[in-house]
Amino acid sequence: MTEPIKVVIIEDHQATLDGLTIGLSQESDIKVIASSLDGDEGYAMVEQMKPDVVLLDLHLPGSHGPRSMVERFSQLKDSKLVIFSAESRMAFIQTVLAMGVQAYLLKSERVAKVSETIRRVMAGETGIVSDQAKGNWKKLTRSEDEVLRMMARGMKYQDIADARTTSITTVRKQCETLLLKLGLETREQLIAWAVENGYGSVDMGARGV
Repeated sequence: MTEPIKVVIIEDHQATLDGLTIGLSQESDIKVIASSLDGDEGYAMVEQMKPDVVLLDLHLPGSHGPRSMVERFSQLKDSKLVIFSAESRMAFIQTVLAMGVQAYLLKSERVAKVSETIRRVMAGETGIVSDQAKGNWKKLTRSEDEVLRMMARGMKYQDIADARTTSITTVRKQCETLLLKLGLETREQLIAWAVENGYGSVDMGARGV
């Protein structure tokens, strides 16, 4: 008898995690061997257990933002990586796939689609994307827009955190998300993009988040 596909789920919403675990466990050829609500704990778990597939949310508690988390997990060559996220911007998705991810599913997908995707990546398929996400180009959020304006004006991470009454860790994670969405590599490129696209020349005013 063929061994079931071993899966680790890393997802910080308990209800979503429970639903995935219960749903996937009903499939005879899939076995959820572990789960975690935290990115750092999940990484250690995957490193130790070496599952066939990791089902990974991108916005998790822990020390890593979305970009660095994908880079980190994609280095674990024993496991195929399926992203399970609410982020539907195709520029973001395409950048994630280029970093070594086998599939990108939206959280609106049914468990049946998730299990089908797990089987497809185990069969060697790559570049799998939720149908709902294809061609879905959206504007940056209001919060991201504000961060770009501050960066274009030369403000450092700590300055932005102070101005927006948030933590420097949150600002770093926001910038990592922007790098993914815009297909950029470095903070310097992000600043240059913001300046080139007029973010430094428009008065911010008293904008909310």
